[in-house]
Amino acid sequence: MKKNKILRRCFFGAACLILALMMYGIWIEPDQIKIHHVWIRDGSLEKILRGKVVVQLSDLHISKIGKREQKVLKILNALRPDIIFLTGDYVTWEGDYSSALSFLSRLNAKIGVWAVMGDYDYSRSRKSCIFCHEEGSSKPTRQHAVRFLKDSMDLVSLSEGLLCVAGVDGEGGYSFSPDKTFSHLNDQIPTIILSHNPLNFDLIKNDQNILMLAGDTHGGQVPIPGWFFSIMGYKKNALYSQGLFEKKQKKMFVSRGIGTSHVPIRLFRPPEIVFFHFTSE
Repeated sequence: MKKNKILRRCFFGAACLILALMMYGIWIEPDQIKIHHVWIRDGSLEKILRGKVVVQLSDLHISKIGKREQKVLKILNALRPDIIFLTGDYVTWEGDYSSALSFLSRLNAKIGVWAVMGDYDYSRSRKSCIFCHEEGSSKPTRQHAVRFLKDSMDLVSLSEGLLCVAGVDGEGGYSFSPDKTFSHLNDQIPTIILSHNPLNFDLIKNDQNILMLAGDTHGGQVPIPGWFFSIMGYKKNALYSQGLFEKKQKKMFVSRGIGTSHVPIRLFRPPEIVFFHFTSE
């Protein structure tokens, strides 16, 4: 009898803990946006971007400009970034694009804002064009100043030299040929590649001195081991869930992003605005 009472108490305690974690993960942590300071050791990028405020946003999944989105904009306004990099998924699946476009229109950076598309951004393929063009027209959009890169690159002239910003498009199953797409990459010019899917990192040669910025994984949203993601078929989460990865000369940072997908929960995987610092040491 006493043993059954202890078991009931243990079960009740475990149920209360699970309920508390669920409530925290659904209603609290998704709005606890962190500024994640990341140090990248790269002498070439340090020379070009020394003292500049460089930030990354990813996986916003905007359905409306709500409390979370307002908080992101407030943090960015306080940071006063020189460069903003966006790595895809600005809308919810087959959702409305107007709120995402409104958010993009409120982004300001002294040097510029560069972006790539994610798979969610193509969930309404006919609407995806309005990220870059006026609706029903081939004219460039005037709703925002974001420069979208679709398997292309820009050479940015800064006072300290040239910076190459390249972008991998998020459409078509994430297949691209880096040798063909970025055949004009110059090892002498510091290069940052934007890619929604982190698996594109494996297509870059290890001896290329590049920094890739990616998202898509949300950091898993909850702390699940890599082998479980692998069983579920989420290779990107199994290999590159979040954080900094290095393979010889190439480097990649995978952001946890801002929004959620599938299940509206974050548990010990808070949303983040990434603030990069570049060092040669």
